[in-house]
Amino acid sequence: MEKLKTLIVLFKAHTSIGNNIKYSLSESILTLNEFSALEAVYTKGALQTQVLAESLLIPNSSLTYVLDMLQKSEYITRVKDPTDRRRQLVELTSKGRTIFEEIYLQHYAHMRKIFDVLSEEEEVQLQELLKKIGKKAEEEVDSETCRKIGE
Repeated sequence: MEKLKTLIVLFKAHTSIGNNIKYSLSESILTLNEFSALEAVYTKGALQTQVLAESLLIPNSSLTYVLDMLQKSEYITRVKDPTDRRRQLVELTSKGRTIFEEIYLQHYAHMRKIFDVLSEEEEVQLQELLKKIGKKAEEEVDSETCRKIGE
């Protein structure tokens, strides 16, 4: 039986990086989910709640709680989407932008210590390889789902 060494290495790296992310944010005032939500809105601008949920890969019920906490802290606002009044847009407040930028600078410095073990070329190559694996994994799930539906 062949071993899936690459899978094991990938899972171990994922776990170690995840632990470093949690450590990096442990002294901040944000939880990992709060930080992730602010990062998505900071990077992409105002987002519909459903789009935010899909990009963060967390259940809607958890996202609702996270957004409630961020709104209570005055880091975000939720407004009706002018193009579709049934949907909400999540936007950063100036307070939210300031808090995120402060925390992100420390988080970035911590995470760069890890990724700086790679050269720029290696980091780009790693990104490309992970995207390639991720795309193939998505294709397999999609084709498997289609097969099961057709049965």
